[in-house]
Amino acid sequence: MRQKILALTLCCLGVAAAADTYIPGTRVSYRLGKDAITDSNTSHLFVDEATNDDYIEFFCEKGQPIFYLNSTTEILSEEDYDDDKTPNLIFRVDSQTPKTIPTVTVNQSDDPDDYSHLSTLAVEDKNDPLIFSAFKNASSKVAIRVTRSNGRELTFTFPVKGFTQALAKINNCK
Repeated sequence: MRQKILALTLCCLGVAAAADTYIPGTRVSYRLGKDAITDSNTSHLFVDEATNDDYIEFFCEKGQPIFYLNSTTEILSEEDYDDDKTPNLIFRVDSQTPKTIPTVTVNQSDDPDDYSHLSTLAVEDKNDPLIFSAFKNASSKVAIRVTRSNGRELTFTFPVKGFTQALAKINNCK
């Protein structure tokens, strides 16, 4: 299994940067971005978890949204990371049937004090559109669960009110 590169966001793990713009009355925000050389859209769309500082992120890359789950709790142990052992991600849109997809690790930062690679997961490239569609088509929430190697589950609930408005603000990643 290969790793994904988390672009410029690991520095902000757990909190949205001051430059983020929230959709009023929601837990959804976005940050506009454009590549200085290619002018391609490098914007970000964030959805904060309902009760804590965890969040998901969609990073625009080559016109496509790339999914990341960022937790304030470690999801992986160092051993899991070194062995490229990641949990499946189970997600449920509103009250629909849950779906399960595999996850992948993100690259470790060059900073020896940065352990965010242990609390961030991505999905395989082929599943980015699936999880994106889940958030885009949800009417109220997307619940996500991962079961860590020690058997302890982490469950997150992401309210999607404002998601389509934020998506429009970042030009649908195009």
